[in-house]
Amino acid sequence: MKKVWITSLLLVGIFLTSCGSKGISAEEAGELFVDRLVYQKRENEFSKEFRDGEQVGKELDKNSNTFEENFAKGLSSTGAKVPQKAANQLTKELLQQTKAKTSYKIIKIDETKTGAVISYYVTGLDLVSAMQEMTRQLVKETLADPEIAKDDQKTLDATFSILEERVKSIKIKTDPVQLELRLEKEKGKWFIPDNQKEAVSNLFLAFISGSENTEAMNQELEEAMNEVAKEIIDSLDTMPLPNNN
Repeated sequence: MKKVWITSLLLVGIFLTSCGSKGISAEEAGELFVDRLVYQKRENEFSKEFRDGEQVGKELDKNSNTFEENFAKGLSSTGAKVPQKAANQLTKELLQQTKAKTSYKIIKIDETKTGAVISYYVTGLDLVSAMQEMTRQLVKETLADPEIAKDDQKTLDATFSILEERVKSIKIKTDPVQLELRLEKEKGKWFIPDNQKEAVSNLFLAFISGSENTEAMNQELEEAMNEVAKEIIDSLDTMPLPNNN
């Protein structure tokens, strides 16, 4: 009887060990990945369920740094010095708003023995509208104080100041965007294939901007800026002509 009992325990142990090696499901992995990438939470779970999870997590955190650098460069097209403190604060505020207001949903999973393609609906921040409102406000302030337009640094400082206020009250986009990400699995551990770097960047950007990729965001931004330019021209056309008498 004792031998039977010990054998039973060994079988149970083997069974549990084999079950544990399967790891989490594709859906759970897809949720865990976004929670770590965007919301920067569940770090211990990510380290456990993803291959080299701790190191990969650190790599994922670099997406916010890359966004900050590119965003600051975009605002500083005149060559004025970007105020690092302002850039850091703006990115920090954007990330806070992202964590507080954005959402996602997994809508489809195409799973194979070695991995899964996960389709997401992402409802992100409406960054383009915030930029558009910032531009409108900047124009108003420039008209009130022409000295701002004469000094590139003053223009840049005013831009950051206005934009930070806009970001604090930023809204989410009405329509979600759909994106795909492929995750693979080996020996019970999930991992991100090397060819998915762009997909990861796009997924992060979708939460920050509500756009599916950089090209789409730039196109939306161009259209928004053209709209502001038209508003300015229309307002100038309606202004009364100066009386020279």
